[in-house]
Amino acid sequence: MTSTQLKQIISQGETTSIQFKSRIDNSYKVGIEMVAFSNTQGGMLIIGVNDKTGTISGLSFEEIQQTNALLANAASENVKPAIVISTEAVDIDGQCIVIAIIAEGKDKPYKDNKGIIWVKNGSDKRKVFSNTELRVMMQSCGNLAADKDSVEGTSYKDVAEPTLKIFLYKRYTAECTAAGIVNTAIQATEIEDFVRAIGVNFTITQLLQNISLMNAHGELTLSGLLLLGKSIQRYRPVFTVKCISFVGNSVATSEFRDKMPDSEMEGNLLHKYNAAISFINRNLKSTQVEQNFNSIARLEIPLEVFVEILTNSLIHRDYYQEAPIRLFIFDNRIEIHSPGILPNSVTEESIKQGISKPRNQLLFDNAKYLLPYTGIGSGIIRAMKSYDHISFENNYTTEEFIATIVRPDIPDESNYDGNYEGNYDGKEGNYDGKEGNYDGKEGNYEGNYDGKESNYDGNYDGNYDAAKSVYDGVYDKKILVFAEIPKSRQEIMNLIGISTQTKNYERHIAPLLEKGLLAMTVPDKPKSKNQKYITTERGKMILKKQ
Repeated sequence: MTSTQLKQIISQGETTSIQFKSRIDNSYKVGIEMVAFSNTQGGMLIIGVNDKTGTISGLSFEEIQQTNALLANAASENVKPAIVISTEAVDIDGQCIVIAIIAEGKDKPYKDNKGIIWVKNGSDKRKVFSNTELRVMMQSCGNLAADKDSVEGTSYKDVAEPTLKIFLYKRYTAECTAAGIVNTAIQATEIEDFVRAIGVNFTITQLLQNISLMNAHGELTLSGLLLLGKSIQRYRPVFTVKCISFVGNSVATSEFRDKMPDSEMEGNLLHKYNAAISFINRNLKSTQVEQNFNSIARLEIPLEVFVEILTNSLIHRDYYQEAPIRLFIFDNRIEIHSPGILPNSVTEESIKQGISKPRNQLLFDNAKYLLPYTGIGSGIIRAMKSYDHISFENNYTTEEFIATIVRPDIPDESNYDGNYEGNYDGKEGNYDGKEGNYDGKEGNYEGNYDGKESNYDGNYDGNYDAAKSVYDGVYDKKILVFAEIPKSRQEIMNLIGISTQTKNYERHIAPLLEKGLLAMTVPDKPKSKNQKYITTERGKMILKKQ
């Protein structure tokens, strides 16, 4: 370190990672400082600077020798487990300063020789008594994992079988395919058939135990509950996502445009992910990509950005922190707050380079069969490539990782092609432009639109020509993309921002079922409360052609 650099550091005073001492003569007290640094972010102990005034008072040659010996003794005898430090002498205008560099520890928690655990608290330090805080320290070093902990009181009865079927099919695709289980028949297949297809001679609970999603006593691990549970909130109420769209740019306001009820977030991580994406879809502006009235609208920010960041939050958040993920939409930005700072010395800059060190390894290894991520650390890189107005903050004060996405400055009006000035009312179906009226009830828009006869522009008589790809309904395409993983009626209606009334079902879901583009997961019980809808192979073929 140069004298100029050291002067700059001294001029800024003590911080979480910088501590001044005029002289040191007590090995135990120095050891306490080293313990606090090791348990936090690491830092520098600068000897030869007054901690009250910042005045430099250089050390003599003899004092330099004594200081180095005392530092080495403190690191080996007064820090448990012992640590390795590096020291350096820097000359500032003829006065010699000694610097001890203490790295963040990899075997937390560290203790002094009296067994007391210390951490930095701003420029000072404090003792640690909380078991939760100790677990967080051990987790950060890989000595403990929240996702492997068993959740007391849980059992196989808490597993959502529709989600389990998707998980088993995705995890054991080759085995399932060989046994004749195809993607479109997942929900119609019994769990026992999946187990037989996988080729094991035991029950589903034994299979879940073998992959560590259930313990030997039949209780789900936290990973098992998060991925496969019917309701995480029954056992871990705060492990949810709070979604709020504010009016303005401050959380201090009491005015909201939209707020996701907790009941809509009830479910496992797959459900929470879909609900959060639906919330984003309905609260961000869309712009029309093509001039065609029926062309697909594009979100003001690519959806891939939220897919990557939200998935990362659900998988990598600190599950020892009793707090929810928070998704805030403001007029000028979107913020996603994830509990816990980045793990294992990962930084804001290193994640932009694709560095990935999972905090929750068991969850990380299994979530890829349900959530959209690759697990190779490329998610953040892809998000920033598709939209570069993203920043990250590792906030040590609030103990959370914050991703901020700046919203583009686009007009408030949702114009379909830049030529219309009217309002589109989804409930009443009135679209008033410059030249004409669109009445959803009567179906007059440059022709006849009859939902029952499936005529999109007055030229088709109800025949769907797949070979020519004659299919350009905006919402229908969205639904088919969305339902590649089974979705409920509520989830589909949330996607396009309308209610679940029968008339909306008949307008948007029923035609897709009739055309064979969408299928029921419980076809023999159309009104089942567990009913979901999945895109068929024919539907996927049409999407691919489009």
